[in-house]
Amino acid sequence: MPKPLKDFVRQVLAEDERGEKIRLSFEYANERVKTLAKKATWRRKGTRRAEFWEAAVDKLIELTLDDKGLKVLEHHDTVSFIWDDAVLVRLKHADFRLRTSNYPTELAQLFDDPQADLFGYSGLQRVEAVYIPNQFETDVLWSGVVAHDGDNELWHFELTAPAVAPVASLPKPVLPPPAELAKIKDQAKPAKPKKSGDGK
Repeated sequence: MPKPLKDFVRQVLAEDERGEKIRLSFEYANERVKTLAKKATWRRKGTRRAEFWEAAVDKLIELTLDDKGLKVLEHHDTVSFIWDDAVLVRLKHADFRLRTSNYPTELAQLFDDPQADLFGYSGLQRVEAVYIPNQFETDVLWSGVVAHDGDNELWHFELTAPAVAPVASLPKPVLPPPAELAKIKDQAKPAKPKKSGDGK
């Protein structure tokens, strides 16, 4: 596997707003888990994370149904998203060091090793789309894409909401004073007598 290239991965995820769909999937999962948490008592942090992951994966699959460049691969008790036969992305929970919560499992270490051929797909640039929750895991503080080479972070970038240009307000038209708009007939002047049509 080649080392992931930041500009290339960013470009692939910019197509069809894939990066934005990942970010929206994390937002959806966060709201879903908050709703579920009101109805359930979870004794393990892992339960909340598992519910979050399931909701995020489901939402991303839903949002990318029309993406012809996507293969959704369910394997090794996870789901990978392969875009354009070039970039493999997994959705993960991460800490402030951008390390996934299950690191350093054997699979996680192999995932971050560019020399390892994982999942039977060679030549793919493997990266993780991660979210960082707050300390109570009730909100997402940051979401982005991170690439590693073993223990070393190669690069990362944030998945941000698209900038919305402010709507320019049109200037208010300057209206002339009412007196210039219409002249009111003076009612005080006597009416002129009408001429009769008989010539007298």
